[in-house]
Amino acid sequence: MTDTMANPMANARPAPPDVLVEYDTTGYPQLPPTAPPPRVMRPPGSSTPGKRRARPGIRAVAGAAVVLLVAAGAVRCSGIGPTESPEGLVRSVFAALIAHDGQRVKELGGCDPSPLCTADGLTTGYQAPQDLAIIATYRDDDHRLFKVRYTIGGTVAEDTVRVSRYRRGLLGHQWMITKPPGARLDLRTAASDELHVAGVTVPASPVDDFTAKSRPPLFAPPGAYTVTLDADALFAATAVTVPVAGEDPPPTIITPALRPDLQALIEQQVRERITSCAAQHEFHPYTPQWRSFVETCPFQDDPPSPIAKPPTWTIERLPKIALTVNEQAIISVRTTQPGIAVMRYQWSVDILEPRQWTEASNSVEISITGKVGVKDNAPYWIG
Repeated sequence: MTDTMANPMANARPAPPDVLVEYDTTGYPQLPPTAPPPRVMRPPGSSTPGKRRARPGIRAVAGAAVVLLVAAGAVRCSGIGPTESPEGLVRSVFAALIAHDGQRVKELGGCDPSPLCTADGLTTGYQAPQDLAIIATYRDDDHRLFKVRYTIGGTVAEDTVRVSRYRRGLLGHQWMITKPPGARLDLRTAASDELHVAGVTVPASPVDDFTAKSRPPLFAPPGAYTVTLDADALFAATAVTVPVAGEDPPPTIITPALRPDLQALIEQQVRERITSCAAQHEFHPYTPQWRSFVETCPFQDDPPSPIAKPPTWTIERLPKIALTVNEQAIISVRTTQPGIAVMRYQWSVDILEPRQWTEASNSVEISITGKVGVKDNAPYWIG
């Protein structure tokens, strides 16, 4: 038997569909037209209630709620708010600086993670820039570069701020500051391991250039900063003002100021040393530490003959001294006017007794040198 006889449905023609499908000119099927569903009519008095029709007011409220939810989502996704505008971001940063609000500057992307951008960073010892003006703007699709001008303490300065756009979600974006205004501070001192910059305490870099360059600099927003060095046994509290505007300033070396009473303290120690040395009947007076060559008597003399009686010393004039401190925080003592010590003695050329003695006196100049250190937490002259 043939396949046709084995399968009688093989030659049967398919029944046409209930609804014919039309095709457009591009060959894609079009949806068939559909008739609206028949309206169900219920006889009067029927016990089966029909569906309640939605009230037009409820539909309007529901539609408005959906619109509000969609709008709120769009606002959240797109970052609309006080930081959406790139120019608004720039102005907000400078407004936060004027308000001394370091935390707000950090939130705006102004200088994180600098310790100056904290709640206490700019509260004291800080002068904010004034008279902000945006003088030029360079842009592309996702970046803005603002050239700004402001004044710090009456001095006009220029700076740049870069703002970039980042995608958020499917439809949103957010502008963020990627190059904040300000510069990096390289603060150095040899007098302490830390410095106070505005309202925060930061590590101090050493004075020598090789070591200092290995320390990360401190980023600071534009403004004028008070940098303070604490007082100690040798130095008074020292404060300097460091402006920050535009480019990184050169290294700032904070040289401490001497204690106001340090000069008098060292002069007293010099007098005590001279008095102690003059009380000795020695041609070469000495101190208990003379072998270390650290503390010695500042005067000595030799007789014309090895045969001489012990001398006596008289101080006719005390020397005048001055103290200076350098960048390494080393305090040096130098003489501005030499003192005068007079040595009186007797000498002889006779080897055997009885000897003939000759009275003599010599004037010796007293010059003071050395350094000032700390001993038992008190200033101490080493010389």
